[in-house]
Amino acid sequence: MPTMMWRRIHVRTSFIPMLRITEIKLPLDHDVAALRAAVLARLGLSDGELLEYSVFRRAVDARRKSGILFTYTIDLTTTRDEDILSKSAGDAHVMATPDTSYKPVVDLSARPKDHAQLRPVVIGSGPCGIMAGLILAQAGFKPIIVERGKAVRERTRDTWAFWREGMLDPESNVQFGEGGAGTFSDGKLYSQIKDPKHYGRKVLDKAGAPEEILVVSKPHIGTFRLVKMVEHIRASIEALGGEFRFGQRVDDLVIDDGQVRGVCFADGDELRSDHVILAIGHSARDTFAMLQQRGVYIEAKPFSIGFRIEHPQGVIDRRSSTPRRG
Repeated sequence: MPTMMWRRIHVRTSFIPMLRITEIKLPLDHDVAALRAAVLARLGLSDGELLEYSVFRRAVDARRKSGILFTYTIDLTTTRDEDILSKSAGDAHVMATPDTSYKPVVDLSARPKDHAQLRPVVIGSGPCGIMAGLILAQAGFKPIIVERGKAVRERTRDTWAFWREGMLDPESNVQFGEGGAGTFSDGKLYSQIKDPKHYGRKVLDKAGAPEEILVVSKPHIGTFRLVKMVEHIRASIEALGGEFRFGQRVDDLVIDDGQVRGVCFADGDELRSDHVILAIGHSARDTFAMLQQRGVYIEAKPFSIGFRIEHPQGVIDRRSSTPRRG
């Protein structure tokens, strides 16, 4: 669908939807009016009874090559919400709009007032570290995020220098630096993990994602947009009193009577804290070795490894046109 058509279809509004309908299917070249008409037809509404609607999700149904369709999930409010819900009982495609607002993981009313003396420390600024920092900052704890690599812009230059010229910076590359390894992927913003509380939507919204990314199923936005989103999250954390320290590698933990009391850096400095989050990713082998030496129990977790095979389009075309045997 052309970009301009998308912008006409999806306009974020401040209304609170009461209903959600799924599996609205339309051809790829449909216009704005067709989507509204499909919603009216699905629910048997007159035009005046549909007060407002917005697209919650848009996916592509490509199971039939001759008839590829857009599939929409629509949030809406009407003059007959309760009546529609009552008549649609048992219809899996019509429901009350679920609450997708984010619920804080911290009870802010119970948070102690005197918490600023020893700020929490987050080691690593990949996806886990940067989101842990954001949650802590939103809860008022002013975290310190420590990263052995560089900020994402500088790291991007170092990574491209390696790819183009073979110049490797051991501390600033595809594995180490702000944003984590996925920053230099194709910008995939989804996973196969179930997300009933819609945490993923919170991440994308707070990261300053383009509006359509919140709606398109299985979005890919590309590395350069990811860089801006990472910077946006960092700015949000800093605005709430959080702090980033780049170019600082943690070599050890300060442990007193079985309790973590801080971290030790490669240059010999220490940072005291009673709360340390390790968000080091899968490539910080030196940190894993340190933890093992410290007697920390570590268990290998199984995970899947994928790979990509590419063929010239001509080979694929010939294979598709060859009659299958058996």
